[in-house]
Parts: sequence; C-alpha cells; structure tokens
Amino acid sequence: MQIYQNTKIAGNKSLYISGQTPSKEGYTPHGIEEQTEIVLEKIITALHENNLTVDDLVKITIYITDVAYLPGVRSKLASFVGASKPTSTLVVVAGLIDPDFKVEIDGIAAF
Repeated sequence: MQIYQNTKIAGNKSLYISGQTPSKEGYTPHGIEEQTEIVLEKIITALHENNLTVDDLVKITIYITDVAYLPGVRSKLASFVGASKPTSTLVVVAGLIDPDFKVEIDGIAAF
C-alpha cells in the first residue's frame, strides 16, 4: 500500500472534536493569534480529557473568515502540531456563529 505525503492511517478508535471557538469565559480577543491560541487550548483540553495528545490528531479543519488571517493561524498551528503534522483542510468562510470570531477549528484523533 502506498502512503502519500501528509496522510495518516487511523487507529481502531477515534475522537471527534467539534468546532472550537475563540471565546473564553465570555471574552473574545480581537487578534487572530490570540483567538487561535484559545481554540488550540480547547482542543488540547479535549484531547487530555480523553488521555490523548496532539500526536493522536489525524485531521483538523480550520475555518477562517479572512484569508489575511492565514499567517497568524499558521504561526500558532506550527508550534501546536510540532512534528505530528495531522492532515488539515483550510476553509475561508463568510462568517462564523459570532461576528467577532475569526477562527474555528475541529479535529479528529485516532488511537
């Protein structure tokens, strides 16, 4: 079987993490980097609550409301995923559930 670059083979069990939003304790920061940090913290929490780590992520989907946010999101994602590099999809959307939200990320972990 040929494995293509940026692909992963999933294990027998999986965890689906719904879209995580950039609001924390009723506060949504303005900057894309800060919003991305909150989203990634929530994903880490979901993983840890299930005895998993970022290395178990096999797929993430990133939703941003403006392509200009991509460099800020990428900088945070690079340090978040490290060497694990889950497959990813980026979608630029017209808006998210709250007009202050600039980014939302969901994920799938396999173990």
